[in-house]
Amino acid sequence: MIINDKHMYKAGQVILVLIAILAFLYATSSNAQTYSVEKLNDRYVIEFEDEFQDQWYLDGEKIINYGKINLSVDEYKQLIKDIKKILKQTAKELDRPNYAVIKYSWIQDSVWVYYNKKAFSVTKKDIEILNSKL
Repeated sequence: MIINDKHMYKAGQVILVLIAILAFLYATSSNAQTYSVEKLNDRYVIEFEDEFQDQWYLDGEKIINYGKINLSVDEYKQLIKDIKKILKQTAKELDRPNYAVIKYSWIQDSVWVYYNKKAFSVTKKDIEILNSKL
């Protein structure tokens, strides 16, 4: 079989489609939300994957630690306000009795919600998710 321009064109199209699919999969996995919010009666429970922990592997599998924050309605609303406020800062740490919100100067688009030596990151886009649970 002789490879001509028509075959090269089709091969190029297939490669472009594969690259687009891989780029999409990478984008969705790298921006995956690592927490969930559940309203139980008059409390908000945030369960999250600890993003502060060093990555450890056991038999080739990543070891994942989880944390949980249990907040009242007022504390949850305050958390959202604190995240919005700290996102506008260059670098800041705001400590509350049940959590801390931290913004590092080298990270532009997210803050960390820290509780009990564990933390998860929140971006500006996540505020809509947090507000939707009210």
